[in-house]
Amino acid sequence: MDIDYTPTKTCSEFMSCDAKMRVLMGPVGSGKSVSSCFEVIRRASQQKVNAQGIRKSRVAIVRETARQLQDTTIKTFLDWFPPGVCGRFMRTTKTFLFKVGEVECEIMFRALDDADDVANLNSLELTFAWFNECRDIHPDIIDAMSKRIGRFPSAKDGGPSWFGMWGDTNPPTMDTWWYYQMEGLDSKDGVSPNDNGWEVFKQPSGRSPHAENIENLPDGYYNTQGRSDEYVRVYVDGEYGLSSAGQPVYKYFRPDYHIAGQTLRPIINGVRPIIVGMDLGLTPAAVIGQQDPRGRTLILDEAVSFDMGIQRFVRTVLKPLIFERFTGAPIMVICDPAGIQRAQTDERSAVDIIKAEGLRVMPARTNSVSARLSSVDDYLMRQVDGDAAFLLDPKCTWLKAAMMGGYRFHKKTGNIEKNKLSHVAEALQYLMLHIHYSSDAAYTLQTRPVKRVAATGWT
Repeated sequence: MDIDYTPTKTCSEFMSCDAKMRVLMGPVGSGKSVSSCFEVIRRASQQKVNAQGIRKSRVAIVRETARQLQDTTIKTFLDWFPPGVCGRFMRTTKTFLFKVGEVECEIMFRALDDADDVANLNSLELTFAWFNECRDIHPDIIDAMSKRIGRFPSAKDGGPSWFGMWGDTNPPTMDTWWYYQMEGLDSKDGVSPNDNGWEVFKQPSGRSPHAENIENLPDGYYNTQGRSDEYVRVYVDGEYGLSSAGQPVYKYFRPDYHIAGQTLRPIINGVRPIIVGMDLGLTPAAVIGQQDPRGRTLILDEAVSFDMGIQRFVRTVLKPLIFERFTGAPIMVICDPAGIQRAQTDERSAVDIIKAEGLRVMPARTNSVSARLSSVDDYLMRQVDGDAAFLLDPKCTWLKAAMMGGYRFHKKTGNIEKNKLSHVAEALQYLMLHIHYSSDAAYTLQTRPVKRVAATGWT
């Protein structure tokens, strides 16, 4: 059997990974399903030879509905591995007995659409599994399947030489179980790291110069004319869909573009300042950033609290963080303009309290919501020498969650929701206001020429 197939760059990286749980995510038409078809046969071909000289395996290929399974998944697989050439397909049971040379693989196509189908998996003994368009598969199905893989061949027959499960998918929306899994976040709070074991491979936008599988698509395949913004976001650009709870405030934020690939290090030279944006109240939050010599804004760290006054927050959270990471750099705290108002209890303002803790502080230039949002958007839409003008350290999990849709407009009222992520989002705004509008010569940061880029379509 001679089949000509060359995987795309991302698909090749996906297929080369031996992680037990993987996801291949990208826009429509990017070759995900075909890659997974070949991954089935590749993994089957790599099983060790048994006593009879046969490489045996058993796989479940899962789609949400029977119609989707028949019209897309099975059709794609049989187009590449036709019955009669590569084995025998039994339509009544939707089972393909793949047999080429010493490789024998029982391929079971199954439609599993909700938690009630878990019982259908209880007796299966599988080597591995593939979830086609996995964002549609219920988490209980995923959990149940994880207990059925690695059970064929049996231990007495030598066991499998590799087992695991993977999914391919268009991006899920940002309020789903799959989103939290793929971003490595705990679905209970949406921000805590969750080392769930999934390795995620993200393909570039269909409009990117690095778009994959273009040579196999018709001219103009990714033409966005007449398409909704949400369709383009998910199916063309391969970005997570918007939360059904409301539109994200930072619609220009692109995680693959704006989140740094490694920890960002501050510049400690005694000259270049560290700027701390701070939101006040009983849930104070701080975002710590700095502009580098190129004019990029680097978001270096964050501090979040709940049910904590300003003084305790500064003493026990903010100052220890500053002294640990930023000793030697000038520090400027930019706070909510409401911080100049004195409290009735001790007649001290929040600004007075912060000053008393030994930090230089000044209120933000304005509390205009539009100005605050524009100061962030302006940097999200800029490039400096071809690079993002705004970079977020990956450990800033609260701010990351806010930027990716947790900080959002209410679906019905259109107002920005006040939730657990709004405080850190507003702290960022005060920081960016200072960087964007500062005229203080001591804190004016030299920048190189920047270029505004398109709001969408970059990767």
